[in-house]
Amino acid sequence: MITLDIVDDIVPESSRLPEGTYHRIVEVFADRLPNIQGTIGVSYVDDAEIRRLNRVYRQKDAVTDVLSFASDFADHTGALGDVVISFDQAVRQAEEGDIELELVDLIIHGILHVLGHDHEKPEDAAVMFPLQDSLVGATL
Repeated sequence: MITLDIVDDIVPESSRLPEGTYHRIVEVFADRLPNIQGTIGVSYVDDAEIRRLNRVYRQKDAVTDVLSFASDFADHTGALGDVVISFDQAVRQAEEGDIELELVDLIIHGILHVLGHDHEKPEDAAVMFPLQDSLVGATL
């Protein structure tokens, strides 16, 4: 089972996901991918920080919604990786102001990247996006 280590200090109290939502994400992954064990950090940052990280690690000088970093040491530490979300970008992307749906979608998207999924090639996207949609649907 995965566990999530959440850092949401910059998220306004009224927009923070309830603990139960994080627990539900973990339960859904445990049901669908029961052999995954370890911790994934989930941190919320502002646009300036996500842009800096995107520039440093992906050589893209632009704001993005989510970045994922898989750990090379998961076997030794249990840390599978980190998901970093721009809260500012999530707010802009939230359809009809549904910030909970947007954050859950970004968290699950990021976790799938940490676990090795990708969507750069059409055949990979054909696997990742339906899985993501299914996991989001099962969470909310």
